[in-house]
Amino acid sequence: MDKRPLTDEQLAELRALDALTDKEINTSDIPEIGDDRWRLARKANLRKPAK
Repeated sequence: MDKRPLTDEQLAELRALDALTDKEINTSDIPEIGDDRWRLARKANLRKPAK
């Protein structure tokens, strides 16, 4: 993951998105995932951190 700080432009965009209600966000270009697809979902193969 990139650890560079966000630019002022990125922060402004995130704040604008945060101000929107769920109904104002257009998700028409994102296909819905039905129960048949969730059945195939897998948990990532993450390692446990060393103690």
